[in-house]
Amino acid sequence: GEFSTFDGITRTNGYHPLWLFLITPFYWVLDKTEALFAIKSFEIMLIAGGVALVAAAARVARLPWVLLFAVLPAIYQTPGMLSGLEAAAGLFFLGLFLLAVCLFARDPAGWRWSLAAVAFVLPWVRLEYVGVSVATTAMLWFFEWSRGKNGRRSVHATTPLSGAVAGVLVYFTWNAVLFGGAVPVSGATKQWWSQVRWEQTGGYSMMENFHAHLQGPRSFFGDELLIALEICVYVVVVWFFSRRSRGLDDWLLLAFLAGVCGLATGHLAKFAHSVLTVHPLSGFWAWHHVLAYLMAALAVPVRCCVAIWLIRRFVGGGPLRGFRMGIVLIGVVHLFVTADFTGSFRFINSRASDTGLGLLKVSSYLGTMVTNRLLPAGSVVGSFDAGVVGYFSRFPVMNLDGLINSWDYLRARQAGTEAAFRQRHGITHMANVLRLGIRRDTRLGYRRDALLLSGPSYNRPGEKLQFQLWLHDNRGENLQREFRHGDRAAWFWERMDPHLERRADGVGLLVDGRLAQAFVPDCRPYDIAVWNWGADGRGGRVLVRWTQMTSGICTSAAVLPPVLPPDSLPLVWVMTGAERLEELTVRVGGRSPEIPGSASALFDVHLLDDTVVYAKDPCVPEDVAAPFFLHVDPIDPDDLPGPRRRNGYDNLDFRFDDQGGVLNGGVCAMEVPLPEYGIAAIRTGQLERVEGGFHRLWEGEIRNGRDGDDGGTAMTAAVDGGTAMTAAERLEELLDRVGGRSPEIRRSASALFDVHLLDDTVVYAKDPCVPEDVAAPFFLHVDPIDPDDLPGPRRRNGYDNLDFRFDDQGGVLNGGVCAMEVPLPEYGIAAIRTGQLERVEGGFHRLWEGEIRNGAGRR
Repeated sequence: GEFSTFDGITRTNGYHPLWLFLITPFYWVLDKTEALFAIKSFEIMLIAGGVALVAAAARVARLPWVLLFAVLPAIYQTPGMLSGLEAAAGLFFLGLFLLAVCLFARDPAGWRWSLAAVAFVLPWVRLEYVGVSVATTAMLWFFEWSRGKNGRRSVHATTPLSGAVAGVLVYFTWNAVLFGGAVPVSGATKQWWSQVRWEQTGGYSMMENFHAHLQGPRSFFGDELLIALEICVYVVVVWFFSRRSRGLDDWLLLAFLAGVCGLATGHLAKFAHSVLTVHPLSGFWAWHHVLAYLMAALAVPVRCCVAIWLIRRFVGGGPLRGFRMGIVLIGVVHLFVTADFTGSFRFINSRASDTGLGLLKVSSYLGTMVTNRLLPAGSVVGSFDAGVVGYFSRFPVMNLDGLINSWDYLRARQAGTEAAFRQRHGITHMANVLRLGIRRDTRLGYRRDALLLSGPSYNRPGEKLQFQLWLHDNRGENLQREFRHGDRAAWFWERMDPHLERRADGVGLLVDGRLAQAFVPDCRPYDIAVWNWGADGRGGRVLVRWTQMTSGICTSAAVLPPVLPPDSLPLVWVMTGAERLEELTVRVGGRSPEIPGSASALFDVHLLDDTVVYAKDPCVPEDVAAPFFLHVDPIDPDDLPGPRRRNGYDNLDFRFDDQGGVLNGGVCAMEVPLPEYGIAAIRTGQLERVEGGFHRLWEGEIRNGRDGDDGGTAMTAAVDGGTAMTAAERLEELLDRVGGRSPEIRRSASALFDVHLLDDTVVYAKDPCVPEDVAAPFFLHVDPIDPDDLPGPRRRNGYDNLDFRFDDQGGVLNGGVCAMEVPLPEYGIAAIRTGQLERVEGGFHRLWEGEIRNGAGRR
């Protein structure tokens, strides 16, 4: 009822309209949560339909059955397209366009208007599909004209070409009249981001940008650029050899190739636009590149079809025709395919999954649950990552990065008046998911006086992810002082208490549908949140580690089962580390471990029903610092999740803290659930990072003694006593390497560590050393002699950023001494800057730093 808006305040066109037109009816009959399930099902239907349409186009064009292999990679890459955006619709309408092209080739007079309609629609699916519709219809027009230029045949392709051009003009007019810009504001915003990045890094360089898009870690081009050029060559070759032909088969093949060449033209146009206007770090994602998906899927079948066509055209008849044709076909296919067959599919394989978004979405949703209760009526929220917040918030949420805001907002950002724009539209709060803690933003247009971290954080090596809510409060500095004195938790409870479902034993519960979030005023390391909704006290139990927030509140979340009665709530309580350890110890009892702890296995490993329990006594923090690997071989490989099947086993690697491990009184233990399918074998152990990869500290195996049985309980164990190295041995090795050498950076009041440069590694050492000395992250910046040696994304900085944490680099702390070794890049190094950082309000503070230069001036 508010036309085209994200926040109900400004008008936006930062999207591709056809997809929104298709899914809007779902919201006429369903609520927001139900609509998500329905739209996901709709996406799957569109993808399946797109695959079927491509196959149908091949059959209409009378092409060989080998082209149906296009179905396989199209199905394989679908996880990358189930993004909730327009990718599934893109595949469907591209398949429909290919089918319309082939039907037009069979009967130009009867199908010209249908092809014109589909060509008109394509720009509304994604703007770069303009290249597909215009290029394909223009080629069809030229082919018809060249075949009938003596006046013996009318040019029916004029109608589809007119439809394609009309679609483009109407789309641009729609945007310019209703939104103030001819193209989507999201694309214009990314181009502005790119200009700002180039201004900050020395200007635009076409060759550097070309190389970054072609080879960079976020490139979506690579092999597909060569495939696009190759397909264009095929069209020219087939047209040249069939331009005088009146055969229907030649015309059908040429029309199908024109459609595929249209995909290639759109892909080439996308690449050219990216090189000319878009910085490689300014936002390209898997769902943008359906053209590349489909083109790569069709590359090998098209090669085969062109090879067969050439053979049939130039190999004569006779009794040896089939034999000669087979020999030539094998040779041609081998020549065309073997060079880059795997490259054609590597793109699809590598882009099939999208990692990292899950944490952002979960954290945003849980934070939005809190803000919906916490903020007063009439609030207006601003957010840079506004998708999930805006979808579930009961308040207007304005997108501040500009992708789904108005053209006026983009122009305000370009003019530097965005603060006035935000003030004019009444933003009262800001909510966002950020990494690594607090970010100060002085352009918000209001003074932010209070900070509440109102969502979960997820610890990964070197990263902390949190949902943050900034609050505007007139008390200003007084409120800040209260927060510094630990009143944040009381402030939170004061405002949230009326919204909590239950606050028993200090636990507050906030329920929104099936997702619930629990809060306690404070927690200690290794405390566990115990969720229980099973009648037997066991079946519905879930253990979740409490997440400590800087506001002095701990939080945890769980998805409630659908069998839970709507008027009942789960029981949630705090289990201390000591209680959890006692519970695991009782469960293990006097059992002999399947993998006994020894010199070659640091942990006792027990198999208890459907879980694996790891235990160690005595245990110190160094024993649990290294990550664990857990590889499960199923009895039936089909039980594995799709992405795991090519490996043949399930990879359940984890860290001690991630699995709710507890360390108390010099004893440690943790419990890891196993998959529900029948298990043939389990391999587990610990890894430490070494130069060039990982080294297994210890490993062991538990095998199912009943081959072919799906019970998976009669397991026998074998321990590999190979190459384990204890923390003490590793420390001794590092200190022996340093020997009596003088450090290049000597420990002093301004340097907490001795830093040694040994060949191609940097060794950090400290004696005496306590855990607090290694808690802060380390920075390591390397200046190369030749700046061209830097990886592409680093060149704009002029140095290599190798920042790390002590645990991530296999650092060891034993007997009051600590040391670690960090490998250096292989290129020539001019200087090294290193030190440690601590987080302070508004950013980072360097605890110490030092520099090592190449030459006599080393210090």
